[in-house]
Amino acid sequence: MNYLLAIAASALAVLAGWFVTVAEPGFIVIGALAVGISIFAFFSPKLSLFLVVFSMLLSPEIPVGTAISERHVVVRYDDILIAIIFISWFARTAIEKGRAFIVDTPVHKPILVYTILCVVSTGLGILRGEIEAKVSFFYVLKYVQYFLLYFMTVNIVQSKDEIKRYLRVALLVAAIVTVYAYYYYLNSGPGGRATAPFEADIGSPGESEPASLGGYYILLFGVLLGLVVHAPFRVSAAAIAAMLAVLPAFMVTYSRASYLGLAAMIPASLLIFSRRKLFLFTALLGMTIAAFILPGISERAGDRVRMTYSGELATRRVELLGVKFNLEESAYLRYNSLRRVLTEHLPKHPLLGRGVTGIGLGDNQYALVLGELGIAGFFIFLWMLQAIFKAARHVYRSYEEDWVKAIAAGLMIGLVGLLFQGLGVNTFIIVRIMEPFWMLTAFIMVLHGLSVHGKPAGKES
Repeated sequence: MNYLLAIAASALAVLAGWFVTVAEPGFIVIGALAVGISIFAFFSPKLSLFLVVFSMLLSPEIPVGTAISERHVVVRYDDILIAIIFISWFARTAIEKGRAFIVDTPVHKPILVYTILCVVSTGLGILRGEIEAKVSFFYVLKYVQYFLLYFMTVNIVQSKDEIKRYLRVALLVAAIVTVYAYYYYLNSGPGGRATAPFEADIGSPGESEPASLGGYYILLFGVLLGLVVHAPFRVSAAAIAAMLAVLPAFMVTYSRASYLGLAAMIPASLLIFSRRKLFLFTALLGMTIAAFILPGISERAGDRVRMTYSGELATRRVELLGVKFNLEESAYLRYNSLRRVLTEHLPKHPLLGRGVTGIGLGDNQYALVLGELGIAGFFIFLWMLQAIFKAARHVYRSYEEDWVKAIAAGLMIGLVGLLFQGLGVNTFIIVRIMEPFWMLTAFIMVLHGLSVHGKPAGKES
């Protein structure tokens, strides 16, 4: 082993020397940072995961090309960071004994099957000449990246105390994101909408992606609602204050799909929570009233919702289940994407779909899954989400700690909200939603492993 390490170190030294002589100064700095992070991640994977928590919402984008129609290939700095940390962690796992890479969690089987299906379906689409290999490669890699983050987190995190520390940092990040959302909205000019950091330049509201921030807030609202119901009253009051502070930032995304997701969370929370139902109902009622009376925001939000089906912009006539109504262009595109998948794409490739990027930008999560992965992929997708919900419910019922119940219920309620948001947004492929979602899912699976086996999911006996 010592000889192998010496050979590897010598090879890296030679490679580094060559790189320094031919690369530009900026790339040398980036390379040095990458090496430093990889060494740090190898020797301290738990601390390196804090970098991931910060980078998920606070990382700039690097556009690297254009895909078919509306889809763009975008690389973010946190993609590179996650890749570096993953490779370092994987190398450490290979050296250490008693650690598993594919861990036994309730959701690992559907993840693996879903990943295999993505690769197979996309490969077939490339062989048929229907999709571009270099573009689909980046998107499949992006899908896989979420799952690698999940497996890495499940392996690294070993205790409830560690989860609490990561959650505290995640709440700090949420506060930073919210401050930025207000700053961006107030400085974006007329027609501006709140967005997450680094989504768009100030003064370029047309380039922002408010639905990304809306989906992130849906997940955050789920956790905060869990704290409202299950935390001591001092913490519960702080959670209510946090929701009231975040609510205007959520409203000024003016994302109708996000509004729908949050509305769906209200009855879901009343069904899922097992205590303080009257208190919860009062808090939800207060939030609803606040949403309707926010000065300068509620009226525009209402107009944004009403324009979907009425007014001068609602010119597209559609018929659904025998009912005829009008839709404005953006809503019509969502409806039409599902119609096209069901009537054009799916009949040609019903079982495995056309492959990732095979239908362009679906504007609807369910149309996207059906079109790209077919009926098989759609049911595997539902299987995966059902496994997450079931495991979260098990954790919710198995623990007495208030904060554990809060995040388990928060994941269940947040998942309901994201499913409804998916009617108008490709929710489950959006980076700023899915990275927090899969990290929270990993935390729940660690708690699930502790409750079932008395040990973390990634630890072998």
